[in-house]
Amino acid sequence: MMARGGTVMDWALRRGIVQWLTQALGSKRLLDRLATAFFAVVCLAISAYALVRPDYNWDMVAYVATALEDRHSDPVELHAETWKLIGERASDTQLYALQQSNPYNLNQWQNPADFQSQLSMYRVKVAYIATLRALEPVVGLVNAAILLSVLPSLALGGFCLFWLAREDALQGVFVLAPLLVLADYAHMTTAVVPDMLVSLVSFVAIYLLLRKRDLAACVLLFASVFLRPDNIILVFALLLTAIAFGWRVLPLLITFVAALAGGMIVARLGGHPGWWAHFYFSCVQIQNSMANFHPDFSLVDFARGYVRGAVVAVMDNEWPAILALLLAGWALLARAGPMGGGRENALVFALAIGTLGKFASFPLPDDRFFFVFIGAMSMMLVTMWKPRFDTAVAQRAA
Repeated sequence: MMARGGTVMDWALRRGIVQWLTQALGSKRLLDRLATAFFAVVCLAISAYALVRPDYNWDMVAYVATALEDRHSDPVELHAETWKLIGERASDTQLYALQQSNPYNLNQWQNPADFQSQLSMYRVKVAYIATLRALEPVVGLVNAAILLSVLPSLALGGFCLFWLAREDALQGVFVLAPLLVLADYAHMTTAVVPDMLVSLVSFVAIYLLLRKRDLAACVLLFASVFLRPDNIILVFALLLTAIAFGWRVLPLLITFVAALAGGMIVARLGGHPGWWAHFYFSCVQIQNSMANFHPDFSLVDFARGYVRGAVVAVMDNEWPAILALLLAGWALLARAGPMGGGRENALVFALAIGTLGKFASFPLPDDRFFFVFIGAMSMMLVTMWKPRFDTAVAQRAA
């Protein structure tokens, strides 16, 4: 039905309280505050849920065990102490899922030697393990593992607000928050893994690069590789970007070489089985024991790993779709006219090639492995766009 002088919606917008509400929502100051409050509520709610209902996953058990290795070298003692600590916090249902929900978990629960053999793939996160041990005397090892997801999650949320405020783009929160949640922000907060911590460090490093504080950024990038060694893909993507866009190459080159050398030393000292054995375990066929596991390289298995990763990524995860959306958004922003400076577009380029490089180097399909790239790319594009809902409301009311 049409009202005289326009649509029903036009008529409603001119009536009393609706007109007042429209005018109020047309205030930039009010909408900026609403955006800040909205994002704060989202971050606090996710973190509160993670404290009450943390995800007791297999990786959590392995990280706790790795942190205990400095005092328990015997597989039986290590196994017993690990499950004792986990059992003090986990419910019976959670323990059943960890110990007996599938043949692999059951074997790890029943065989201490096999259990210890898995830890060579976790020791390489030396900075994360060291942080767990540092927090252990204060809150206990299991609580430390939970807090190392929750506290970085809160810090990342606060840093995103700081970044948006500096760019006068707070209303971009209404776009950014759903993108981050789709990219696995909520699950990463509840999961007890180093991904949220490395994301926080990486986001700060990218912001520092945006501000041309390259040396400080390189220090953080170097540290991030010891939280998750595969974050060297981000360093390499930034190095390639520095070469392509004419940045100072030397700081990033030194960072990449030092991180690569450091990672190789840590892997050797920690007994890591090597890239191909880890690839085979994660992408082809899981192994009950990694002791002396050195499979021959196979092009067939190599291809199987990538096919599996691609299919699971597209069918069960969100990052491929979000990447496509972000690339389309970047193209549309470019068509609309110059937005941002050279560094903004260069960093979006780095994060885009980094996403592809991450999958190419190791085709694990889970969203959390790509959050550093997808989340930071979302942030960059939102700050370049600077969406203004107050302007749209004011125009509609007029």
